[in-house]
Amino acid sequence: MKNIETKRLVIRKFTKKNGKGLQEFAAYKESTEFEKFHQWPTDAKSCTNLAKHFSTLDSFKAVCRKDDGHCIGFVAFNGIDEDKCLDMGHGFTPQYSQNDEDIEALSAMIQYAFDTLDIEAVITRNEPEWDYQCAPIIKLGFVKFDDGMRMTRDMWMCKK
Repeated sequence: MKNIETKRLVIRKFTKKNGKGLQEFAAYKESTEFEKFHQWPTDAKSCTNLAKHFSTLDSFKAVCRKDDGHCIGFVAFNGIDEDKCLDMGHGFTPQYSQNDEDIEALSAMIQYAFDTLDIEAVITRNEPEWDYQCAPIIKLGFVKFDDGMRMTRDMWMCKK
């Protein structure tokens, strides 16, 4: 996937320089109840190694600000199932989501997915208790579906 640019953001492959942004996200996660679901390292060296690992995967994309290059979060395409549903994951540190940068990034990735992948829907499997991570997808119009949230192609096109 080539870089995706929005007004304020660049969504691209991870580099080891994105370790600081991942460390901020991991520290935030550790301070919440959500940490019980998925453990992340919080020290600088481990987060740099995690960023290096993510750089080897096509599924994880760093969300970085254009003005300072800082990694404010990530979006992951976790696979497409037999019903042509893309499982999308995401994580943003609250301090960087105050101006809807998370929504800007997620919108760009959802549009990219519908434009370039042969999918019928985008699903997320965020834990419902973690209100903060669910807020942007709810704001985008995702609806409850089975064990997650869902946005169909038709729903997305009606929003445009």
